[in-house]
Amino acid sequence: MFHLDRLEVPGAPDDGVVLFRPLAQDKPIFYAQLALGYSADPLRTSDFIRDPATLAASASHIIVSQISTYVSAGFEVLGRLTLGGTFPSAWIQSGNQPNPQSSMFSPGIANNASFSTTGPAVGDTRLDARYIVLRSATSGLGVQASVFIPTGAGSATNFGGDGPQLGAMLLATAEQTVRIGLPITFVENIAVVFRHSNSVYDPVGHSGTAGFGVGDEMRVAVGALAPLFQDRLRLGFTVWGQTGIKNDNITGNTFLTSQNTPFEWTAEGRLKLPPVAFLEHWFIGASFGTRLSDGYGAPDFRGLALVGTSFPIEDKPPPSPVRSQVRVSLHDTMKDTDNDGIPDDVDACPNEPEDHKDPDPMDGCPAPSDRDNDGIPDNVDKCPDQPEDKDGIDDADGCPEDDADNDGIPDTKDACPKEPGQPDPDPTKNGCPKFIHLEGSTVRVLQQVHFETGSATILPDSFPMLGEIVALLKANPDIRKMRIEGHTDNRGNADMNLDLSKRRAASVRQWLIDHGIEVNRLESDGFGLTRPIASNDSQEGRLLNRRVEFKILEQGAETGAGPGGTSP
Repeated sequence: MFHLDRLEVPGAPDDGVVLFRPLAQDKPIFYAQLALGYSADPLRTSDFIRDPATLAASASHIIVSQISTYVSAGFEVLGRLTLGGTFPSAWIQSGNQPNPQSSMFSPGIANNASFSTTGPAVGDTRLDARYIVLRSATSGLGVQASVFIPTGAGSATNFGGDGPQLGAMLLATAEQTVRIGLPITFVENIAVVFRHSNSVYDPVGHSGTAGFGVGDEMRVAVGALAPLFQDRLRLGFTVWGQTGIKNDNITGNTFLTSQNTPFEWTAEGRLKLPPVAFLEHWFIGASFGTRLSDGYGAPDFRGLALVGTSFPIEDKPPPSPVRSQVRVSLHDTMKDTDNDGIPDDVDACPNEPEDHKDPDPMDGCPAPSDRDNDGIPDNVDKCPDQPEDKDGIDDADGCPEDDADNDGIPDTKDACPKEPGQPDPDPTKNGCPKFIHLEGSTVRVLQQVHFETGSATILPDSFPMLGEIVALLKANPDIRKMRIEGHTDNRGNADMNLDLSKRRAASVRQWLIDHGIEVNRLESDGFGLTRPIASNDSQEGRLLNRRVEFKILEQGAETGAGPGGTSP
């Protein structure tokens, strides 16, 4: 038999439900995802019976329903490499055996062993290795090699796996982001899948009236992804499917035949959730869709729900020694000056009795004062008499925020509450800067810094964008250190390009200092032509490589900030 479910769930945090993306986090992470899917009528009798009389006498659907899980996990490292895997399985499956009225349905060859229509049906495990060949702020190109481990060999008779042989997939991925009101990312996937040839009711031996074979395939997917609410919510739409590319004495002809060319559409949404307990980065998602064409594995309806998370992989300093939590009997003869039941030699506050309240009920010290009961002690609460509003903006400083970036637009209406901007009738742009966007540790610029040719002199048309950088730094004193990096294309002498990139980065740094940014918060460096983000073989690529980048090096809780979250 063969693996029926044609959905290959990618599994990485930035991927779609269907789309593999040429994107990885800058810092190493471990990720995991669990998806639960439902398919209605993924295998119809018409998928391999083409004689009208026989079709009328047979069951309408071979596989009526599947409830499947897709378990994915892996690593993203070096900013370009993803290593992961996905294990699919159909835990619940139901269907009908055909009721043929003709001898043409007797198995014709060894591949046509009898099959079952019930589950569970374990699938073949997919192991992936992905690499990003090219990456810029708005585009990417990647390649992927996958191997299918025959974990579903034992379920080959009920459409779980492709049999005992290894399979493989070679995939190319590309994406381009354009701004159409919102930044829309268009993603394309194209792949060749190498599968073992197999069939149901010998497709060659029955003269095209019955039978169905599968083998090597070509897969394609094209979709669009749109972020909303500062990328907390992402919506997407994908059209995807495959066709056979094999013709032999087992499969018959599979290229562009209706049986072997299933296509579907999928609409999806993904929501990033606030941290809970140990889950700092996690999300939920859902999708639904249906078939656009006939063909095996394309259901009348497909729905999927998922949950995923990721964790940074980095060295951390060892934890501070934990104060001993020793409970001592009141009758103990050891010295206990404050009579709180904790001996002086393990009492962190031997002259202040323990009140046995959180955050540490046995360290010997009373809980610090918290006049506004917002969970932030007065000694670190910048607004000890005003409770923190826990709105996701500077929640650690103890102050409520009405306008965190001081741009005059209330946080409740500000689409970019940490980035000063201008009013806009579009609620998704209201309060957002026009030329920059803060993405993690990088400030993405929508308009590059322009200089006089061969010079470090900044042209005036760049001043509005640099002004937004100044406003961002003033509104976010927790950005303690930013590096301005200069880059060039490959035209000209390498040493001259290196010198020019250093001077241009230094010129931008000085402009920011002249407009009110503290000297110790900024540094600059140039890398010449050594770090291209696009090919230098075209004018467009060289234009992308001539750039100034803004990288956040140090970020933490700000000091000396007032209630609005900025320094006075």
